[in-house]
Amino acid sequence: MSKLNDEILGHGDESDGIEEYDNPLPDWWVGMFLLCIGWAGVYFANWHIVDSKTQAGFYEQEVAEAKVLWPELDKGAAFDDSPAALAKGGELFAANCSSCHGANLEGGIGPNLTDAEWIHGGTFDEVFSTIDKGVAAKGMPTWGPILGPKKIGTLASYILSKQGSAPAAAAPAAADAGVVAAADAPAADAPAADAAPEGAVNGAAVFAKNCVACHMADMTGGIGPNLIDAEWIHGGELAQIRTTIENGVPAKGMISWKGTLSDAEIEAVAAYVYGKSHEGG
Repeated sequence: MSKLNDEILGHGDESDGIEEYDNPLPDWWVGMFLLCIGWAGVYFANWHIVDSKTQAGFYEQEVAEAKVLWPELDKGAAFDDSPAALAKGGELFAANCSSCHGANLEGGIGPNLTDAEWIHGGTFDEVFSTIDKGVAAKGMPTWGPILGPKKIGTLASYILSKQGSAPAAAAPAAADAGVVAAADAPAADAPAADAAPEGAVNGAAVFAKNCVACHMADMTGGIGPNLIDAEWIHGGELAQIRTTIENGVPAKGMISWKGTLSDAEIEAVAAYVYGKSHEGG
């Protein structure tokens, strides 16, 4: 830039003696600046007006492409009463739901699923939603992340297919609560750890009736945690196990068993779990 253009603005008195020149910008810089402005206008018109490209449009395009590549993902769950689907639904129910709702859906800890009374709705979509989201206030876990939509749809279809099936009446109240008399205790040749004195509550039987669906028959864990390793989330002492059973863990879908089981049953099943977790220790 020629020194002839170096005109001082004269702001030194206002800016601690710092002066600045009032020189014009270089032509090449001005040219690039104007070119960028022009390019921005063309780009905007082409992108948003001519081609109508938006983030929403890109999303819709990707979804459409995904439906072509994986068409099965676009199939929503629907009622399916085919023999194969109902057989699979029965297996899912037996493995995940029977401990609370009964082997024949007659109810127990959870409500009867064969009558006309529905707490959260009895349509396919409503039953699907109840299984998917669970009922935390009642101790029913969220099955969505565990089973996925396809299995939940199959399970909901199976449940609805049993409407009006009128299963046999539930066992007497004492048996429902998990009380096991001496006559129901394991045979004499059963392992000593699972046996109970005459007239006492059998902790193994209480566990089998109420806990295996989540913790598995061998206590290695499934929906619920492993009960025979050295890791205890809420404490592994007998008193701590008893407290966990009594109060439940609502955040994890475990209900409070106090009121469902008697104090003697809670004591027995806590002792059974404690004993199994310390075998050979």
